[in-house]
Amino acid sequence: MRKPLSMGAIAASAMLIGSAAVATAAAGSESIHTQRLQLAQLPTDPPVSTKRSVNLNEEDRHTIREIVLKDKKVQKTPENTKVAIGEVVPQGVNLQPVPDDVTRKVPQLKNNTFFAMGEEVVIVEPKDNTVAEIVK
Repeated sequence: MRKPLSMGAIAASAMLIGSAAVATAAAGSESIHTQRLQLAQLPTDPPVSTKRSVNLNEEDRHTIREIVLKDKKVQKTPENTKVAIGEVVPQGVNLQPVPDDVTRKVPQLKNNTFFAMGEEVVIVEPKDNTVAEIVK
């Protein structure tokens, strides 16, 4: 004669079965997500890094906006120019050295260049001409 299962054994069995189903579902959704990402990026496209190469705090951002955007001599790039962190700066954009007033207060930008676009200042990494940060 078979022994009836206790409530604890039934609950434990249900938890094991439930967690196996959740793990299987999670693995399935992860592979679907991975497949979608692979389809979204063509094999010929180089991977785009969204990692910022400069680390600015809010005070640094304020300083940059105050000095650069109030300078009447700063040339502005058309606002419809498409830029994203990690991407190469579009051709035809006039890069300017970061003003001395900014580098005195934010010395980490001494070697960077920039361009202004509307009310944004785009910081550029000079070694590979990529967008390092967008100060809004």
